[in-house]
Amino acid sequence: MSDPVVQDLDISQDVLYGIAQLALDRVEGLTPATPPARMGEILTGRRAKGIAIERQDERVWIDLNIHVLYGLEVPKVAREAQRAVREAVASMTGLRVESVNVTVEAINLPEELVRGKA
Repeated sequence: MSDPVVQDLDISQDVLYGIAQLALDRVEGLTPATPPARMGEILTGRRAKGIAIERQDERVWIDLNIHVLYGLEVPKVAREAQRAVREAVASMTGLRVESVNVTVEAINLPEELVRGKA
């Protein structure tokens, strides 16, 4: 007995955000930027931390806004974020990831540096 072929499959925007978020969580030295909340996000409880995804048919474009930990190589962390998100979204959804753009919004200081200056 063979597996039935999936005729119609729709992947929700929330699933794409979740995959991207989980991929970012595995990258050392970064945290997603938290954009200001919009009313719809507050009411539904859904907020995509620093992730914007545009989709057209089987193609997706992803924008990431991140903060990098002080002392790390910013380009290296940004490239790792791009790679992780691209691979996770493509492999888990079968969609074609056209681009993953990364904007580093801030450098986060380690807690010991913050306390030392207080």
